[in-house]
Amino acid sequence: MKGGVGKTTSTVEIATILAKEHKKKVLVIDLDPQTNATLSLITLDAWEKIKDTATIADVLGIKRGMSSRDEEFDIKDAIIKNVNGIRNLDLIPSHLELTFLDLDLVSIPARESVLKNQISKSDLSYDFILIDCPPNLTLAPQNALIISDYIIVPVIPEIFPAIGLPLLVNRIRKWKKSFAECNVDFLGMVFTKVDGRYSMHSQQMDALRKKNVIHCFSTIIPQNADISKAVAQSKPATIIYPNCAGIESYKNLVKEIILKIGAA
Repeated sequence: MKGGVGKTTSTVEIATILAKEHKKKVLVIDLDPQTNATLSLITLDAWEKIKDTATIADVLGIKRGMSSRDEEFDIKDAIIKNVNGIRNLDLIPSHLELTFLDLDLVSIPARESVLKNQISKSDLSYDFILIDCPPNLTLAPQNALIISDYIIVPVIPEIFPAIGLPLLVNRIRKWKKSFAECNVDFLGMVFTKVDGRYSMHSQQMDALRKKNVIHCFSTIIPQNADISKAVAQSKPATIIYPNCAGIESYKNLVKEIILKIGAA
């Protein structure tokens, strides 16, 4: 529930590594109205060409603040195949209109299950679907939670997570009780943007591990300038800087994820 912790970066790099290194068929769904995952995988010009006709806004039934559900939009029409030339990596881009999703779908029955219904009625075939969410528990992330198996929580080892992580866990577990069809669980937290020069980071990681709120991945993602620079080029750092320290860490994290869920 905090911005700037590496949610989008983790989604994009994990997805790219799964597709490129492990030959998995992967779909990234960008549910954040800031569209950062989208613009990490396609250029702004490419997004401008499709933003009003084929994005997650159309999938969820909103278009410039008006319902488009009656048009029976096919989720497949929003999928960009082999995005950025990366074989087996597909994308459903985001739209700024997601900012108003809660208002646009306020009168829609089972509005938390719109994405689930769209995916269920389509013959999608993926090994992994990764959903990038905004830092809140509003309607967009609720749509993600209903259909997901697991949650991965990126955490910067600072003071806030010691308070925010237990709150997030409690809120989601409480929310799940209202939806019998929701089976999502926490796969674990991963420490991101870790700076080895700061003793505070080491201390906070130890403190969070001892709290044992949820599983903690052993892989640590270091602060890395190359990952940040890749975003400006609308490409995953895995493609541009495949040997940088940050990407080597993400490769190890992906191996941990695959092992933990038994998806080798």
